[in-house]
Amino acid sequence: MKSLRRLLALVLTVALIVSAINLSLYFWQRNSELAKLRRERSELQAIIARLTGHTRRAELVVSHQDHNASGAVTDTTMLWQEFTIGSDGKRKPLPMVSINIPGNIAHVDALVVKFDDRYVEQGDILRGKSLIFFRRIYGDTQAPSEGISLLSRQGMPRFLRANPDRVNRFEREMWRQLWHLMIHPRQARKLGIAVVQGEDAYRIVQPGKLYVIDARNDGGIEFRPKSGESALVEQMLQRAAAGYASTHTP
Repeated sequence: MKSLRRLLALVLTVALIVSAINLSLYFWQRNSELAKLRRERSELQAIIARLTGHTRRAELVVSHQDHNASGAVTDTTMLWQEFTIGSDGKRKPLPMVSINIPGNIAHVDALVVKFDDRYVEQGDILRGKSLIFFRRIYGDTQAPSEGISLLSRQGMPRFLRANPDRVNRFEREMWRQLWHLMIHPRQARKLGIAVVQGEDAYRIVQPGKLYVIDARNDGGIEFRPKSGESALVEQMLQRAAAGYASTHTP
């Protein structure tokens, strides 16, 4: 009888131990699955953020507009400022430029390099964001070739330039290769580039408003008004009045 009791006690103890182990495994697996789901959700949110993210590349403010007798805008003077990213990872402004176009519709012409989505999703350091190279601004009644160039005097995008007074061979070759890849898409794809193409964004512009030109991480540009930054508008106008902006051409 005692042996039977000991056997039952042993069986009950083993059953309790097994139940405790199973319960622990259940909660461990559940917590692991929840942790995995949280990680996956966080990674998905990060991917979405990268795919829908923007990088401000330029700002534009209308400093003056002339009108004819009927009140229509005949020409618009704008302040244009591009930004580059310094070695410290912070945004740095390039010299401001004053530009005049006929009418009040500004077209911003740029060369866009869009990388494969997988690099954007992964947040790749070199290919995780689209590249935007501004070429010119022109009015709605102008041909693009008649517009104001946003390139340097040497015909290079200003933010590519390490030295504003001269172009080195590496910079010139990089700019040449971009145009080469536009007509050789197979070579572009080998480099992880989805497309190299020109884009034209345009809108009606008005005095006293700040307009920003953003590069979307997943490709393309956005040209839109930015509210709540009137102090920055005033700052740009004051800097232009003090002689910080060059006239018409970079």
